[in-house]
Amino acid sequence: MSRQWISFPLREGECSRQAHCDLPEGTFEREMGREGFFGPTAHLHHKHPPTGWIDWQGPLRPHAFNFNNIASERDCPLAAPLTLHNSDVKLRVWKTHGAMRHLVRNADGDDLLFIHEGAGHFYCDFGHLLALMEN
Repeated sequence: MSRQWISFPLREGECSRQAHCDLPEGTFEREMGREGFFGPTAHLHHKHPPTGWIDWQGPLRPHAFNFNNIASERDCPLAAPLTLHNSDVKLRVWKTHGAMRHLVRNADGDDLLFIHEGAGHFYCDFGHLLALMEN
């Protein structure tokens, strides 16, 4: 399957014609892409450096969390301890050291599962959705 990238440049406002060169006076460049250093990217020019902050105060300041020592070895991912939450999102960290003896279902259907490592099978209302294989 070949990728179909947009093949023509789209420009808006004051910008350079080539990445990383001839930036407009008083602007700072930020590069965004979906494939890391490969594939198409967007080059955004800012009047202020997007990462040039020195200090950040308030509730939105960046945090680093270590979830490695959370005792979350329960039989159900929905029973894992709540680590972070607000009115829109609840984050739970769940670890298991074996196969679950039963299936778990959330009737609301609005859960997102991120599997960091391991192997297993994922089932949903449509049946066997996928097999997760450990690398």
